[in-house]
Amino acid sequence: KQSGGRRFCKWCDKFKPDRCHHCRVCRSCILRMDHHCPWIANCVGFRNHKYFFLLVLYSLATCISVVVTMAESISKAVTEESTTTFRFFLVFGMTLAITMTLLLSMFFPLHLWLMAKATTTIEFCE
Repeated sequence: KQSGGRRFCKWCDKFKPDRCHHCRVCRSCILRMDHHCPWIANCVGFRNHKYFFLLVLYSLATCISVVVTMAESISKAVTEESTTTFRFFLVFGMTLAITMTLLLSMFFPLHLWLMAKATTTIEFCE
């Protein structure tokens, strides 16, 4: 890898450029492959890394917005009389939103740092 020599993909049976990795799910070599993302059912690499990053950013912003707007509804449900089903769905939705916000708030800075260092998740883990 570090020698500068030509690299060969044994699965594609072709030569591949530096920073290229073979994805077993897509069955192809992906240039500057970051990872295979099950949420978008595709590999995140050179051609779509920007769009993946924006997806994570917008998802984080949406989750924060949901948590903030649901807080008012939960405080109303606590002080006023409401049905058990309504309260259950409020608590369930808030739990889901907080969980996703926490996960995305850790995932987003990691990818921000990786982009600042011009590296991929695969290269970071190697």
